[in-house]
Amino acid sequence: MFFEKARTLLGNCAATVATTAAILAAGAHSAWADGAHFVPEATEVGWDGVVATVSFREVDVAVKGATTISAKLTAEVKAICTKGESTLDIRASATGLIAKDYPVKNGVVAGVAQFPVEVKITHDPGYTCVLLHRSITAFLEDFRTGATLVHHQG
Repeated sequence: MFFEKARTLLGNCAATVATTAAILAAGAHSAWADGAHFVPEATEVGWDGVVATVSFREVDVAVKGATTISAKLTAEVKAICTKGESTLDIRASATGLIAKDYPVKNGVVAGVAQFPVEVKITHDPGYTCVLLHRSITAFLEDFRTGATLVHHQG
C-alpha cells in the first residue's frame, strides 16, 4: 500500500515538473526574443544601513498583465576598529532578496522594491570603529522576459 501511494505521488510530481518545464521553456523563448530591458539611467539604488530601496524601469516588455521581477542587493563595508594598541581591519557583507509581481502598462514596468539588508560588524566590546568604505551592488532580473541589470555604487 505504501509503495503504491509513493509510486503514484512520484509519478504526479514528475508529470508536474515536465509540464512546468515545458511551459517555462515556451514562455521564456518568446519573451526573450522581444528585447525587453531595464533602463540603467532609470535605476536608483539606496541603502540606509538597514533597508535597501531599488527603483527601476523596464521597457519593451511584451508580457501582458504582470511580470515577476527580483531585486537582490549586496552591501559590503570596510571598517577599522581600534582599542589601545590593537587594530582590527573588518570587512563584512550582507545580501537581501525580494521577488514580486509588477504590472505591465503599455510595455513598461516601473517599480520600487524595498527589503531589509543589514551588515553586522562584529568586534569585542571597547573597540571604537570607523567606517572606511561601503559599496552596494544591485541585481535585477525579470523572470518572464529574461531581462537583467547589475548596478554598482562605491
